[in-house]
Amino acid sequence: MRNSVMIGTIVLIGLLLLPRMGRAQGNAAPTTAPDPLALYPQNYTVLFENDRVRVLDFRLAKGASEKTHRHPANVAVFLKDVKIRFTLPDGQTKIREARAGEVSYSEATAHASENIGDADAHGILVELKQSNHADATPSVH
Repeated sequence: MRNSVMIGTIVLIGLLLLPRMGRAQGNAAPTTAPDPLALYPQNYTVLFENDRVRVLDFRLAKGASEKTHRHPANVAVFLKDVKIRFTLPDGQTKIREARAGEVSYSEATAHASENIGDADAHGILVELKQSNHADATPSVH
């Protein structure tokens, strides 16, 4: 029950952000990089999907890495402490450290990932799809 409430809350956050996203940045995810679900089905599980969001449970084992893939604009909820090195297409690297329970927002991106933390990474990723309903009021069902 607690997990259902948490996932529902995460989806609601994504839906509330979506009208702003449709106007603000158009979800310009780099389209040349592949979808992570196709590359790493062992690391990503679809929990929910509709025409506005895709909710993924993501896991990355300690020391594991993923080749370059793409994400649209998204909200991440970290279920475990994480430390991940992201390598961008231009070669620039960024470190993401987060504690369990933290929430972050990211614009559309393409990156390679490497778990450089002390444990497996685990979280929920709410990917925001392009909205054709920028002024629509979200509803909760």
